[in-house]
Amino acid sequence: MIYLRVLLLFFFALAICLIIFLSFYLFIRKIWRREYGKWDRMIDMLLRKAIFFHEGNTGHPALIPVTQRFQANLKNRRFYNRFIKKIIAAKRNVSGQYGDNLRHLYIQLGLDKKALRLLRSHKWHLKAYAIQQLGTMGLKEHLPRIYRYTNRKNALVRIEAQIAILNLLGVEGLRFLDVTSYQITDWQQIKLLKELSTVPQAELTGIDKWLSSGNSSVIIFALKLARNYRRYELYENIVSCLDHSEPNVRKQAISTLTDIYVENTSEVLLARFDGETYENQIAIMDAIAVIGDVQNVSALFSYLDAGKAQMKFAVARAIVNGSATGLECLMSDPRSKTYPLTDMIPQLKNEMKW
Repeated sequence: MIYLRVLLLFFFALAICLIIFLSFYLFIRKIWRREYGKWDRMIDMLLRKAIFFHEGNTGHPALIPVTQRFQANLKNRRFYNRFIKKIIAAKRNVSGQYGDNLRHLYIQLGLDKKALRLLRSHKWHLKAYAIQQLGTMGLKEHLPRIYRYTNRKNALVRIEAQIAILNLLGVEGLRFLDVTSYQITDWQQIKLLKELSTVPQAELTGIDKWLSSGNSSVIIFALKLARNYRRYELYENIVSCLDHSEPNVRKQAISTLTDIYVENTSEVLLARFDGETYENQIAIMDAIAVIGDVQNVSALFSYLDAGKAQMKFAVARAIVNGSATGLECLMSDPRSKTYPLTDMIPQLKNEMKW
């Protein structure tokens, strides 16, 4: 009985402690939320003032008015990080004179010097943070320091440096592809392509060189660039990638040829079908379905007996879309009356309506 009382007292005391702790935590959180609200209003006010700031005719760069209270708050790590986050976001959303004003404010507050100190840190996340700041704020004078990090071992530092170079140089910043020795992951390629969509359009050179790179991920990225920028003059270079030893490179080449193609592209792809992996064989059939212009549709029928339904459907789609008489040829084949083609053909007919 006494053990039960002790156990009940223990749980009661534990419950009281938890209630006190949660009450204290919520109280502190409420105070910080109120403080963050004040900080956000102060930061937003200064950013608006900076964006719409106009220099006078004084003959030298005018200073954006900053209160002593704001400068004192910058010594607070939480306030500093909050301000950096907001000024970077603002700089990404404005351009021209407005963006120049934000860069001027960033330098005026000495934040570039703090970023350079972070760049010398041994902690990779601080390096990446510093590179992100310098690149977003457009500080081209620090380009040589940033460029050396485009081929660093740490993936996050490397991608931030590569994005920063694009911010500073535009499409010319892709020159890091000449020297990179590490694989550019799918996530990194997505980030780079997204960044390229925001920089001023210019003549992109070097894709032909990257298509013959010793780094397979560089070739894949170059194939995506050729596709996005519609570089038809690189058709032969793209076709040569169909003979690469890496299946992923060949798959991306197949994908690129669905947009960059000529009259006999379907035949070029079909000639490589038998030697390809299953996944790439599906990609070839999907590409033929998009490109069309199959000279001999009957050549596709030899693959219609594929065991897997996915392949059978891909071949059937390639037949239907490969030529103007594709559907008629498929319907006249005896196999069209057997399962699963009996279910696939109505779906293919519906696709043709779209």
